Amino acid sequence: MKRKNKIILIVSSLLFVVLLSGGGYLLWRVFPPVLNSNPVVMDLPFKEYNHIDAIQGFGDLGYQFHNGIDYGINASTKFYAWCKLRVTGIRTWFNEKGGHWQTNIQFAYSWKYSFECAFESWALNETYALLQEAALPVKIGQVLEKGDFIGTLKNYGDSAHVHFGIKENHQDVCPYLFLSPSAKIIFDQLFAKVAYTTNPCN
Repeated sequence: MKRKNKIILIVSSLLFVVLLSGGGYLLWRVFPPVLNSNPVVMDLPFKEYNHIDAIQGFGDLGYQFHNGIDYGINASTKFYAWCKLRVTGIRTWFNEKGGHWQTNIQFAYSWKYSFECAFESWALNETYALLQEAALPVKIGQVLEKGDFIGTLKNYGDSAHVHFGIKENHQDVCPYLFLSPSAKIIFDQLFAKVAYTTNPCN
């Protein structure tokens, strides 16, 4: 057998062993659902707009760099997949800086684009934190089609909001730039009414 063929056989065998030993499951949990590097095109992550009462833009706010767009709510609000996604991580934790519990969900779109959404219901104790977590029924490894239900952001305080972040090649970028034309029209109308910042991308 030629040396090149031997190497191919050995590598293939090792990959097969890794897949059988559980590595395949681990890869499956993080493998993105889209395999091209085209720019992602997004819908808004909600279908009802009456509960959106604040929007904070991306970028330099003067006192800090804000690496996403915040959507504030005044009532519990359902959120939906804005594009095809795979759920790659879920974490409920106490945000000491903010003084509240939150649930962060990470998503993959492609190897180039990924997302993290912080569902900050302003839960001040673990009981409410677990109720918020239960209101987000998605599971790690689950693939969501555009429009699929992700979960409900509960409203446990005046500052309840979703922090919506996107990374391009592991760098924070402004989510507004990737909205579809129809989503931008709706966003612009909302932003004109409830924005806390001058521009969606500062």
